[in-house]
Amino acid sequence: MTKKSDKPDLSNDPRVQLFVFGLDEAGKPKGARFLMSDMETVFPVVTAQKLQFFDGGSSEETVKLGMKLAVGRIYARGKSFIPNIKRDLYDGILTALASHKAELDRSQAERTAAAAAAREATKSTEQAPAYVPTVLPPLASGLPQNWESIAAGNMVLADEGPGEGWWEAIVISRDDEILTLRYRDYPKAPKFERHISTIGLINPRPA
Repeated sequence: MTKKSDKPDLSNDPRVQLFVFGLDEAGKPKGARFLMSDMETVFPVVTAQKLQFFDGGSSEETVKLGMKLAVGRIYARGKSFIPNIKRDLYDGILTALASHKAELDRSQAERTAAAAAAREATKSTEQAPAYVPTVLPPLASGLPQNWESIAAGNMVLADEGPGEGWWEAIVISRDDEILTLRYRDYPKAPKFERHISTIGLINPRPA
């Protein structure tokens, strides 16, 4: 009998997916999903074929559409299997991504406006000139040297979405390979979850 693998099947877990989509040389839409842990292998294919991608940290609607993509395959020598998809699915993903980006832009604008208002408020008072936020960010207890050592209180990097970059985040708790995090510089922002494979280390141990 073949021994069953103890490794969990994450193929249907939206939190650890990398969704790839775009147009082929004939202008036909195609797309597939891979595990974030395969990013190193998938990214050269994405770059070579000029495809777009997003991960499980995007909006709920975008990820829901992404889960409709077939599981892709990467073969030897970098050849890939990314099948054609229906035009309405392709258009739906583009629309959902644009809506999510607009929402992020509005949120960023609101944070910027709030920070500006706070600075102006401190100028109009004779109290201490420095602005002290009412809610302080959680303190980080250290920088993990590898993914296995990540624990509550550590500071890591989390990707907010396509084009948004990586931001410092504090680990609130860890449940096996799922981390609950909060952005360090935005303590009032809601907590969020990420799979450990999607997290970046600030000061990893040299290979």
